[in-house]
Amino acid sequence: MRISTNQIYQTGARNLMEGQSRLYNLQNQLSTGKKFLSAQDDPVAAALVLLNSQSLSVNTQHAENQANANAQLALEEDRLTSIVNNVLYIMEQTVAGQNASYSDSQRQFYADDLQQQFEFLLGMANGTDANGYYLFSGYQGNTKPFQLMSDGSVNYAGDDGQRLLQVGTSRQIAVSDSGRDIFERIRTGNGTFALGADLANNTGTGVIGIGSVNDIVAWRGLDSHKFEIEFDTPPTTYTITDTTAGTTLGSYAYTPGTDITNNPDIPGISFSIGGTPNAGDKFTVEPSTDQSIFNSLQNLITAFSTPIENDGVAAAKVKNIINAEMVNFDQVLNNVASVQASIGSRRAELNSLLDISSALDLHYQERLSNLQEADYVEVISKFMQQQTQLQASQSSFSNITSLSLFSYL
Repeated sequence: MRISTNQIYQTGARNLMEGQSRLYNLQNQLSTGKKFLSAQDDPVAAALVLLNSQSLSVNTQHAENQANANAQLALEEDRLTSIVNNVLYIMEQTVAGQNASYSDSQRQFYADDLQQQFEFLLGMANGTDANGYYLFSGYQGNTKPFQLMSDGSVNYAGDDGQRLLQVGTSRQIAVSDSGRDIFERIRTGNGTFALGADLANNTGTGVIGIGSVNDIVAWRGLDSHKFEIEFDTPPTTYTITDTTAGTTLGSYAYTPGTDITNNPDIPGISFSIGGTPNAGDKFTVEPSTDQSIFNSLQNLITAFSTPIENDGVAAAKVKNIINAEMVNFDQVLNNVASVQASIGSRRAELNSLLDISSALDLHYQERLSNLQEADYVEVISKFMQQQTQLQASQSSFSNITSLSLFSYL
């Protein structure tokens, strides 16, 4: 087979260039620590690196959102704990302020203290997070949720929404709660029914108690009705009227200090009326409704600001207000506890998601390392082998190209 001089030079040059290219690639792997520098070096691996890098980036963002959500919920939980402590203090002061030996001026001290607690509670309800967003305004993070009006009432200016944060590919979690749910939707009474007195017209010293449910099934059929208990003349009997239906139900004997339990006209519940009601005095039993915590506290402030010295009738009216609002504050604690339980569940879920995100982060990091990081021992071995081959190629090419017939003449 004849081989021309031109073929020898072309083939030799091509082989040397290919060897140098391979050696150059290996040298780049050693200097960068990467298996490939561009997609054309390994298209399949490059595509997998892109997919895993994107997954890692998304997972990192989710982990950051999970940490942020946990921090926001921790702040809300802290605020709710302060509110619970405030409510417990209010209830303690309310009990202490009912000392029968206190004068009106001494009772006013308690009213002033409750006013301070009102302002503290309002400040907590209008609390903000680190970004300046109101915690309890629903979706409207820039809107101050609770507005103190000129007449002393408090209006809610937020909405019922919960701000959500994406904490997983298909999971959003609420990082706030509506102030209306926490502070406005407080069920009156024991949460099933509420008791009251006709404060404007009663002339006796009758005081209605708290009340309890004995048979929820028996009461359920009447739980949308309002009942009125009016004392007769003389006030040793009372008449029950269903004011919702507009019908008089029955008349019953009254024994002071004895609970009215499972009355056939209002079955399933029990309550007591103490003191000495006068003829015509009225008391009410009605389904629980929603009331603001601020209204309850304002009612207590009004009660302690009302003069009652040497006035048994006024004292009874104040006692009826205090009894009703103390039960309402029990419902406040139940309401806040429900929200705290929800926050606890969300934080527990976030902790689980953080563990998953950490595991996924390690997984994607390992995948990327296996796909693109060079094995230095293997690369060095290949580099030395390629360098030896290139040197041998260069030597043999030099020897071949130096051959000539003129050397033998």
